[in-house]
Amino acid sequence: MHINLLDTAVGHSHFEIMRALSLMPTGGAELGEVVQTANRIKDRDVDQWINEWRATADHAARAAEDALLKEQFVTARQAFLRASTYYRTAVFYATFDDPRHKRLWEHGRACFHQAIRLMSPTPEIVEIPFGDARLPGYFIKGGEGKRPTLIALGGFDSTMEENVHTIGFAAAERGWNCLAFEGPGQWSALYLNPGLTLRHDYEVPMKAVVDYVLQRPEVDAERLALIGYSLGGYLAPRAAAFEPRIRACIANNLITEIGEAFRAVWPPVLRDAPMVVFDGAFSAMTKISQHARWSWGHSRWTMGLEHPSEFFDAWKPYTLTGTEDRLRCPLLCLYGEDELSQMESMFVVEAVIRYLDNVTCDTTLHVFPTNQGAGAHCQAGGLTLANDVIFDWLDRMFSPEQAQRAPTLHLDPHLVPILRRYHGKKIDAILSKYRMFTNLSTNIAQ
Repeated sequence: MHINLLDTAVGHSHFEIMRALSLMPTGGAELGEVVQTANRIKDRDVDQWINEWRATADHAARAAEDALLKEQFVTARQAFLRASTYYRTAVFYATFDDPRHKRLWEHGRACFHQAIRLMSPTPEIVEIPFGDARLPGYFIKGGEGKRPTLIALGGFDSTMEENVHTIGFAAAERGWNCLAFEGPGQWSALYLNPGLTLRHDYEVPMKAVVDYVLQRPEVDAERLALIGYSLGGYLAPRAAAFEPRIRACIANNLITEIGEAFRAVWPPVLRDAPMVVFDGAFSAMTKISQHARWSWGHSRWTMGLEHPSEFFDAWKPYTLTGTEDRLRCPLLCLYGEDELSQMESMFVVEAVIRYLDNVTCDTTLHVFPTNQGAGAHCQAGGLTLANDVIFDWLDRMFSPEQAQRAPTLHLDPHLVPILRRYHGKKIDAILSKYRMFTNLSTNIAQ
């Protein structure tokens, strides 16, 4: 495979390679292993992708076990961490009805558990009661005494192990506790609780998570924050709008109208066509589009769908419209330049702008330019840069001075030039309708 790390289209193999490489700073991957594995894979060969990443993961896992027997604990920990990442990368393109799917997930999770047992302090493996279910998670302490705490939530296809690498370790280094967990429709939660599929009202499982985390003696209830990645950029603000105990929310990146966005990218002749026609068109697309094939395969499992035409109704409730007045805590929205460039529909762009123009909470929108190295989806390849922005913002939001300030909207000066660069003059017609673009720092106190 010819590796092109500038191809950051979500769901494509080049992005998944970058995603694995992103975990190098925390020991979750090694450059040479990733490059050599990718080099053995033919473009768009799903079976070879699964088998080669599994082979690399198996090799790292065996090295970890050998080191463990020799009491070489640092070597073992590092190899287990890499094996966990490679198993997750292997399973990405496998469908849930492929026997390899569950097996590779189990191997990756087991390796991560082995790795954290060799850490000091040791991240805690937790289960959060949620009705008859148990939501899995990892709790990482930021130090002694009560600490500010960040709840980390992934998206459509991420795992809590990945999120520990993405932000959990960084949180602890900065003195923050971090609870990385998975809820309905996410890998571990769904495997451990069959039938616990994705839901739009994430404030329901989030209430159980907040109940759990606030009973822990290490948690400062006045400094509780939530971050959501990818689809979590909808799930997190949705939950925060209905959960007042969350005192700050980060959407990476903010998604406001998932159902309408899905409809908007389809020509009217197809989206209004009979179910059998749409299903046939989508089936044909999966034969030529890696992204379509992956997204449908994963949706069947995480959402419990049977036909592609069910996407329209399934995603329809996933909207933040109507929550603008309910969201009271400070909100940080993160975007990469590549994400803004890949927004094919002006509807998607305007939906975000309209939402931010109507919220009344303190809001900051930060853009990562591509030429600074963190422009990809969820800053893949630039996680250190992202965490600097995230924790600097959290420190400001929880400072004594912040409590005395009126809510303000802060727009990144890169935003408008980037939107114009990729969407031309048509974006000006949209921007001119909203008061948030009258200047770059508008007081929105009511």
